[in-house]
Amino acid sequence: MNVNAGSMTATYPQPSEDQADNSALLQSLSAAPAALEVSVNGHGPSPLALDRSNLYAPLSINSASVLILYGTVTGNSEMLASRLAKRLHLKGLTARVCDMAHCEPSILALVNYVLVIASTYGDGEPPEDAAPFWDAVVRGNDLDLSGVRFSVLALGNTTYDHFCKCGRDFDAALERHGAARFYPRVDCDADYDAVAAAWMDGVLGHFQRQSFAASA
Repeated sequence: MNVNAGSMTATYPQPSEDQADNSALLQSLSAAPAALEVSVNGHGPSPLALDRSNLYAPLSINSASVLILYGTVTGNSEMLASRLAKRLHLKGLTARVCDMAHCEPSILALVNYVLVIASTYGDGEPPEDAAPFWDAVVRGNDLDLSGVRFSVLALGNTTYDHFCKCGRDFDAALERHGAARFYPRVDCDADYDAVAAAWMDGVLGHFQRQSFAASA
């Protein structure tokens, strides 16, 4: 396991408490289990076949949805996004999984929570299909993401010079556009399972605390 020191150490950080109220999402947390909204698009052979048999049909995105955006080359990010969506669904949350290759940057402003899972390709580049989305978010200046909260899971390989650069770029850009980081970015090396699971646990822990606050 190799965790980038710029984002977190080997001791997983406790998620910071978010003081701002998010009424739309908190209502969904206290409601009956919502439908899981998933739109999955593959890129090349996935290391593990995704089980799409139990995924619900996609519905229109709304502010109470948790948006999970992924950018992938081999399918690892897609697989993790699907896994996270299922875990959120089990907690009664509505999640929408979207491939960056088929999204416009404006989708970021439609929700209260954005979770980004992005791999880095080649010499620090985003996945080819996700490059237009990356370019608009990282280099653009016309997004207003005030009120949006986010966290990033970056996938990479320490044998390359620009380790997890794509995810780092998204992390910095979302903050620059006014979004608030509710859980620290986590950088994953090639052996990513344990680190990715810890990030998911932290994200889910944040939503669980919000749920308790809403019901108190």
